[in-house]
Amino acid sequence: MKNNPLNNQSDFSKMSSHQLVQRYNQELGNPGWTTSRANFLSDLRVEFMKRQIDASVISPDGKGLNLSKDYEAFISGKKVFLKKDFPQPETHLKLEFKSDKAAKIIECYFKRTVAHSINILQLLEETDRALLLSFEHEHLQTNIDGTGIHNFLMAGFDENNKLIGVSFFNQTGTGTFAIQTQAKSVLLFHQDQFDFYAMEIARFELVF
Repeated sequence: MKNNPLNNQSDFSKMSSHQLVQRYNQELGNPGWTTSRANFLSDLRVEFMKRQIDASVISPDGKGLNLSKDYEAFISGKKVFLKKDFPQPETHLKLEFKSDKAAKIIECYFKRTVAHSINILQLLEETDRALLLSFEHEHLQTNIDGTGIHNFLMAGFDENNKLIGVSFFNQTGTGTFAIQTQAKSVLLFHQDQFDFYAMEIARFELVF
């Protein structure tokens, strides 16, 4: 019988951080135990360590992975979070700035999505808070449909939650308007919503 190719740690190195967490989630609630599975899970934990990802919520002792069903997880930046800790879409972000400006905590509406084409107007109608979108698909780019959006800023962040660019949505004519971004997360907010400039942001961190 051929070995499962994912038993090899080298294969984990080819996966995105989102894929690593998804692979972990697939193991939850499985009571079976073999030497090969133990090695597989050990290699998975080591890969988190190699990437300097804080996986303490799923590996409290730093030696193994908790495989209880209620430990379903997701990743934001370099930290793994439990889904059960975010029962509501409203949460808080810690924004760090490029200058000496003190970090700021803001309220936001948080959505994780595997979609690679997003209609922003529909999402903004769900909340009056800033909107944080985390993309968990494996496409290189995400299509952002900003048709009908006026005076909104979109800060884009890489997989480490560091700012990579800012876009301005202010469609005044007819027709459709969309942009494509390589960002892994975006924060959308009205240009008058906060007392800082979007380009001042260095990175963000989820807090709860």
